[in-house]
Amino acid sequence: MDSMQRQFFAIYNADGSLSGEIRYLFGKLSGASECALCELSHGWNPLGREVWRQSKEALSQLVWLHRDEQPDALRAFSEGLLPAVIMEEASGFKILMDAACLRTCAGDFKVFEQEFLARVGALIGDSMALEGPNQTREFDE
Repeated sequence: MDSMQRQFFAIYNADGSLSGEIRYLFGKLSGASECALCELSHGWNPLGREVWRQSKEALSQLVWLHRDEQPDALRAFSEGLLPAVIMEEASGFKILMDAACLRTCAGDFKVFEQEFLARVGALIGDSMALEGPNQTREFDE
């Protein structure tokens, strides 16, 4: 990976297979499963919230993955940390937004989008402040 290139992943705490989606649904109904990222993008709509479908184009640098769709190195890093937004750069992976930060968005995709852009801006030297929980965990391949 080029030292100036960064990649961003939004990783759900749910599997993308049909059985994974059904497990998550039953877990959500029973209160046994929680995924703040799922609430942001889909809520109860299996096709996704309209605001997410429209806005994800604006966040094209963000790759949305289910936990079982991750490349091996990313899966090893993210184990036990999901849901999360993770940045990959030449030095490895870092948590950009952890589960607690995602929960503070309270299912509001616009709040998520603003927080994500502020954190990315802070990383690339923008003058925006980086606020809220920010767990950093280094991982080199």
